[in-house]
Amino acid sequence: MASVQQRSMVDEVLDEFLPEGFDWERLVRSYPLPALLAAAAGGFLLAYSRGPAIIGGLSALATAQVADAVKDAVAERLL
Repeated sequence: MASVQQRSMVDEVLDEFLPEGFDWERLVRSYPLPALLAAAAGGFLLAYSRGPAIIGGLSALATAQVADAVKDAVAERLL
């Protein structure tokens, strides 16, 4: 189950792209297969058009997370 923080981030992103008052959660519950297919098609198109930028961003995020974890582990061992 998604955390409250993840859920609010998803809601914020969807609110930017969908019209005011659009109940996308009800739509997904009512039509799960078409919603899944639409999400897959959107993800494919996004990856096709912006793949290198997405991979670069994810790589930078992963590198920062690993660097923070290593820094915390080293600091913990030194103390």
